[in-house]
Amino acid sequence: MAKTDPKSISELASALDAILTELVEYRLLRPAPLSLIKLESKPTMTVTERRNELFRRIAHDPFEGSLMLSLQALGEALYQQGGTQLMRKILQSVAHRDEENEARRLSSADSQWDGIGNETDRWNA
Repeated sequence: MAKTDPKSISELASALDAILTELVEYRLLRPAPLSLIKLESKPTMTVTERRNELFRRIAHDPFEGSLMLSLQALGEALYQQGGTQLMRKILQSVAHRDEENEARRLSSADSQWDGIGNETDRWNA
C-alpha cells in the first residue's frame, strides 16, 4: 500500500460522493427497463470475470456502466491508500452526506467493491 496522502484521500472522497450522487439519481429517475439483464455475480468469480460482467453492464447501459467502472476504480485507489479500513471509513462518511439515500449509496459501492484487496485484507460484500 502507498503512504496515506490526506489531500488525495479528500479528493477521492469528493469523487466518490459525486459518483454515488449521479448513480443514485440516475437509478431513481431513469425509466423502468423493458427487459432486465441478469448480471452474474458469484463469490468465486475471478477479477477478470468480474471485469467482464462490468463491461457487459457498460454495453447494456453505458452511463450506468461507466459510473460503476469509476466506482470500482475509486475503491481500488482507496484500498491503495489505506486498505479496507480506509475504504469503509470513507464510504460511511460519504454515504451519510445524503441521509435519504444513504442505504442506496452504501449498497452500490459495497457490491461494486466486492473482492478488492488481497488474501489478508479483502472487501467482501
